[in-house]
Amino acid sequence: MRKQAFSLNLRTIFTAFLITLSVSATAEDSFRAGLAELAAGSFEKAAATLAEFVKKNPEHPAAVQAMCGNGQALSAMGRNAEAADVFEAALKQRTNRVREAPIRLSCAKCQLHAGRYSAAAEHAHQAIQVSTSPSERAAAYPMLISALCEDERCSEAWLHLQKGADSGELDPNVTVSLAKKVAAGALKQGEAKTACEAFGWQMENDQDDRGKQEAALGYAWAQAALATTPTEAAEALLEYVDNYPKSPGAARALLAAARKQIDADQTPVAIELLQRLYAQYADASETVDGLTLLIQIAQKAGDEELLQETRAHLAQQHTDTPAARSVLHLAIADAAKSGDDAKFEAVASVVFNAGDPQLVAQTLDRLSETAGNEIVLRFADAGLQRMIDPQQHIVTGAIIDWLFEHQHWSVITEATAKMPAEVLVSNQYQGAVIAESLQRLGSSKAAYDLFTRLAAGSEPTFVVLLRRSELAVQVGSVDEATQAIAAATAAAESSRDRQYVQIVAAQLAIRRADFDSSRKLLDTVVLSPAADQRLRGRAQWLIGETYFMQRDYRAAIDAYRRCETLFPESGWGAAALLQAGKAFEKMGNFRDAAVCYTSLLNKHAKSPYARLASRRLGWIGNETTR
Repeated sequence: MRKQAFSLNLRTIFTAFLITLSVSATAEDSFRAGLAELAAGSFEKAAATLAEFVKKNPEHPAAVQAMCGNGQALSAMGRNAEAADVFEAALKQRTNRVREAPIRLSCAKCQLHAGRYSAAAEHAHQAIQVSTSPSERAAAYPMLISALCEDERCSEAWLHLQKGADSGELDPNVTVSLAKKVAAGALKQGEAKTACEAFGWQMENDQDDRGKQEAALGYAWAQAALATTPTEAAEALLEYVDNYPKSPGAARALLAAARKQIDADQTPVAIELLQRLYAQYADASETVDGLTLLIQIAQKAGDEELLQETRAHLAQQHTDTPAARSVLHLAIADAAKSGDDAKFEAVASVVFNAGDPQLVAQTLDRLSETAGNEIVLRFADAGLQRMIDPQQHIVTGAIIDWLFEHQHWSVITEATAKMPAEVLVSNQYQGAVIAESLQRLGSSKAAYDLFTRLAAGSEPTFVVLLRRSELAVQVGSVDEATQAIAAATAAAESSRDRQYVQIVAAQLAIRRADFDSSRKLLDTVVLSPAADQRLRGRAQWLIGETYFMQRDYRAAIDAYRRCETLFPESGWGAAALLQAGKAFEKMGNFRDAAVCYTSLLNKHAKSPYARLASRRLGWIGNETTR
């Protein structure tokens, strides 16, 4: 509002100047047309008309008027650099019959908006010098002060502002606003003495309480900058905090005071100030920085009690900040080692209540790296107990995923062992992972029972139905397996899905000792373009198994070799070489058996079958040396 009033005031001064001149000017049509366009707000037309007039009539008595009108039009369109150049030219061409001050004011205004601060300051200062009009001088002072501040000459600006204030030509509110500008600029530019004086003046003259508080804060920072010792600086900042404890800048000042005490080697005092910071200003952004600083102090001093207390506070009260998330795992480990179950639950709950699966996984990773397996598993178990709450499934799902990926199957099964069945099946995905964990631990019957419960739910997934059918073949009755396969077949949505079911059906045929039917089913998978390498390799390996069970070892060896040769990337090559070696052994051909085992060790050294192959080689060596 003040800026708008200032602009209107300046425009009024300049318009009056033009009208005064136009009375004595030659009544040229183009000149009058330009002034009319300017008055009507047609600035682009006015600028063109008046510029053309000057071009054609450079020596005309009204040329300076026309130049000033052109400058005003350009300025109104935001073309301040061009306007300033026009006003500069008008000043050079001006005669004594044309007043200097209004042109200086307009030029200063345009130079200021164009970012030419030194030139703006010079014109504003000249306007004050040559004008006897209080209103013109009042318009010039704000431009002079602003230009000097922008030009990083705040001390000079302060001297001019004091003169303007003493003259009584400036509105008190404008003076306060300008003092604030000078003070802030001076503080930013390192002119602490000027800042101190300007802020002090604002404190005395600002009628707004909030303005006084802001000035007091600036004054405290300026005093701190002027202090000869860190302790003096801290005292200046603390004086502000004590006087304005509820102001927005109090927390920042308190943190700065603590840092100054650290610089003064007064660490105990700094600790007290930082503890005061998080006690009084829990929601301030500076509090997080203060807690981080306190952690650093505690680490350096080896103060484990302070360290744990601060980490817990940061983790629990400022969970969403990067600083808190960086220490969450440490706070959890601290709580676990303390033996305080309530404390552990409180800190662990911070992670769970955040509802962020990424944070859960990150915390588990960091605990795994730094805290040891026991704490990791305790944290995971605490989280899994929340499965009874459907709203926590996003968290428990992340825990289950992490545990399964890291092969902590027993943690999953033990944590969920006493949960009601309806809880285990309330989320199909989590229930399936629990069932898989049971199966990995050898509890195939328990896994089958859980998959059966999941399959009985509403809209079971294909994966659930497929895994139930696979386990039904292993531990269920033939009728149960047949029904499970039929359900999986009905749920298959793609040719690839159907190939998976074909393999399960083939395994059921093997269980029935119907090897011919099994091989027919497996052949369709091997030849299917919809099946991937792994699936086709598995089917080919199973064909070898059917022959092995029938003791047709030559046919089994051929089938295993096809698996290892045709599907090398399937993951079944190692199993095929192992079984081929066993088939050769059954035939008494230990040399070729050894070749198979050696090939397995060379090609698949990291395979779980490598150890078995090594044992078979050792046994063959013992047999051949007897």
